[in-house]
Amino acid sequence: MRGNTSSRTPNNHCVVLLLLLRFCNPIQLLSSPYRNNLWTESKSIDNSKEKQIDNGGKQFGWDSNYSYKSVCLVDGKPTVVDGFDCRYQIAVGRYKNAINMTGWSFLEVETKPEAEPEMQAYAAGILEGTLTRHTLELHLMNVVYDYCTDYQTYCDKLKLYLKQNLEYVQERLAKAPADDPFWQVKRVYLQMTGVWHGFSGAPFDVSIDFSLNPILMLNSRGEFFELELKFNRSKGRRDEATGGGRCSGLVKVAPNNSDILFSHVTMWGLENLIRVLKVYKFGYDRTLYPGHTTTVSSYPGLLYSGDDFALLSSGLAVLETTMKIFNRTLLEQIKATGVIHGWVRAIVANRMARTAREWCHIFKRFNSGTYSNQWLIVGYNKFKPYTQLPDHGLFYVLEQMPTLIVYKDMTQWLKQKGYFASYNIPFFQKISRISEFEQKGHEFEWFSWKNCPRGKIFARDQHNVVDMDSLTKLMRYNDYTHDPFSHCKCSPPFTAEAAISTRGDLNPANGTYEMSAMGHANHAAFDYKGTGYKLFNKLQFRAWSGPTYGKVPVFDWRTSDLAPTVKHYGHPLRWEFLPVEYEWETILN
Repeated sequence: MRGNTSSRTPNNHCVVLLLLLRFCNPIQLLSSPYRNNLWTESKSIDNSKEKQIDNGGKQFGWDSNYSYKSVCLVDGKPTVVDGFDCRYQIAVGRYKNAINMTGWSFLEVETKPEAEPEMQAYAAGILEGTLTRHTLELHLMNVVYDYCTDYQTYCDKLKLYLKQNLEYVQERLAKAPADDPFWQVKRVYLQMTGVWHGFSGAPFDVSIDFSLNPILMLNSRGEFFELELKFNRSKGRRDEATGGGRCSGLVKVAPNNSDILFSHVTMWGLENLIRVLKVYKFGYDRTLYPGHTTTVSSYPGLLYSGDDFALLSSGLAVLETTMKIFNRTLLEQIKATGVIHGWVRAIVANRMARTAREWCHIFKRFNSGTYSNQWLIVGYNKFKPYTQLPDHGLFYVLEQMPTLIVYKDMTQWLKQKGYFASYNIPFFQKISRISEFEQKGHEFEWFSWKNCPRGKIFARDQHNVVDMDSLTKLMRYNDYTHDPFSHCKCSPPFTAEAAISTRGDLNPANGTYEMSAMGHANHAAFDYKGTGYKLFNKLQFRAWSGPTYGKVPVFDWRTSDLAPTVKHYGHPLRWEFLPVEYEWETILN
């Protein structure tokens, strides 16, 4: 095993206690869920029962070594086998669930260039679905299986939309020109089908499953941010609780151009805390697909990051923060046909692009208007430490709304300002106006790019970021009871949502706030990812799982008032982990 974690440990007298406390919230796996599309049946999972998990006799989440599986040709048929010992390999996979040790699971999937590309994609999915089956099942129980419970009218509209989009994708793939590599879209859907088949135990079938299966649902959750508004999910918890805040991101030039630091923290509901750090290394044509290898922070069953935070073999690093749409007339422009969803386009752009500009040019095609984000793309392939930054091409920003995508080379901005921060608010005026952020920002500084709390904190403190440690400190920062930028006309007079790493769970439920997004909520920043030039060259990054702690309390399900209502099957109970800088076992060249 080559997994490597930070050498820092808690005080010695705490180690035994912490190890005893970090056990999973137990639950028995559903006896035969794998062939059922449970989310479409509005099945509700009882969150009050705690049962022992059946995980082959091993305690869940304490793996210190990888499990290995391969997809091989055996008697001419693709077959999943244990280990790597077979003559005709199509793909190999490594998986380790160390969530109770580090807060993460680890997945590495590599396909062989000798296999046909479509078989590679499908086999990669098969391995992920097979290796992560138990973890994936728990994640589905937390975030998918009862998604439609109490929202049947909304879900009827959603299912129709998804069905129409899948029909369009199927039709478009059937007539896609062979000389346009964009239509590796097919490989994305084949990989997703493989995850579903591996998870469900279905027989090998290297053709796309266009059903509304739970893996499609899982990968489409980012698209649902807009679709929940469009189809009136009246109790839209994200819309009410978060005000659109889902992430913080930072690109920072270190002193003397010694480094470019690239970082992201994810904000979402705490049911999403089952996390996986992943490597996908495909044996695709490296001329057509320079981003054949990617490392991401992700979730069980997702083919992309979902945060998003991705490092690519092409030399690009990509992150995003999600933006809210206040202009409801824009939602009417979201159509099921003629579009490819954002999560698919992000994968395609990641694999095809050689430069930040190319990434934007590819991603803008077939804009769905869903999963509307601000994307930051850094070309580490254009950076050399301690030398002058190039005049152009190093750094691009792209913003998406329904009907409109705007992107621009922001290299000069980075050279002049030394940083660019992202915090769920549009930078480009066209996007700000069409989304109605500009109007909202005039009414309330919370929505102002310049004057919102996170914008002010970044502007004040970014100069302290000089290396990986100081980057980590800023991105995990939350001192809401003392920081003047976290104060508000509230009772108590501050909000834990006004921080780089938010902790909405810490705001008292009986507090009074200027708006609901500032108050008590199932919403927090629950990770950190950061890289620099040296780490990036190995497609590595520092990762820290769980809500921030230090100046604020450690998150613990046993003391949180969210526990009775927020599903957390398979979660450690106490989230007091340390950062890891994981060394991938796969050879990444």
